[in-house]
Amino acid sequence: MALRTDNFRKILQQSLGIAQFYTFSLKEAADVLQAVPDGSVDLLFEKKGNQLRSFIGGTVLQAKEWPLETDGRYFGVRFLPGQCFLPEGLSAKELVNADIEISGNAYGDNLAEQIMEAHNLEEQARFFLESYEKRLDGEKKEQGWSRLERYVRARIYASGGNVPMDTLVEETGYSACYIRRSFERVHGVAPKTFEKFIRFQNVLHKINYKADKSYEEIALECGYYDQAHMIREFRRFAGVTPKVYREITAKTPPAMLE
Repeated sequence: MALRTDNFRKILQQSLGIAQFYTFSLKEAADVLQAVPDGSVDLLFEKKGNQLRSFIGGTVLQAKEWPLETDGRYFGVRFLPGQCFLPEGLSAKELVNADIEISGNAYGDNLAEQIMEAHNLEEQARFFLESYEKRLDGEKKEQGWSRLERYVRARIYASGGNVPMDTLVEETGYSACYIRRSFERVHGVAPKTFEKFIRFQNVLHKINYKADKSYEEIALECGYYDQAHMIREFRRFAGVTPKVYREITAKTPPAMLE
């Protein structure tokens, strides 16, 4: 988004399961955003004239074009993986590789009107937080499968996306089938797929901040078999090779790319 939009801004959040709020505009018809796998759910409000539309989408499975209307202003909410409270009737699996239009008030009464009338990103973020916190109250009840999912997700993060299923079975005492089913209930994808996303995101981070690292070093540090394996998976997820990605982002501050 930082590379392909106009007036891009973001606010890091890190509470209530929200990673960040962001805003941008698209002035050119040729501007097409590209989504990459990250395991997150995004909520996007499109403000065009006196109309507001709202969309929710989950992670993609590989690099995917994300066509949006021009001459509009967008306000987005990116949730941390596995931590978005979904509107009633929607499952995580339905959101994978999809963008579904929902009511602007799905996350709070009169939220759409507040988003429309807000003057800046800070106001939009505040209005959303107030509504979302009320909606969360009493909605999320801890279940056995959700505790298991949280444990598995933490282990995947801690291992950099390289924890074997056999290890999870041994540590939790649950079967591989139950672990997969519990994880898919929250993320819409299996733990193995999510691990690939985490390895890919780790590669992006190292490329962004470690310009002196060779691709071979990055591949080994991130748990790939070899450099070729990393480049093949990177191209699938990013749509370009690591070399081209480095060239495209060379003049962009790393913090804008995270």
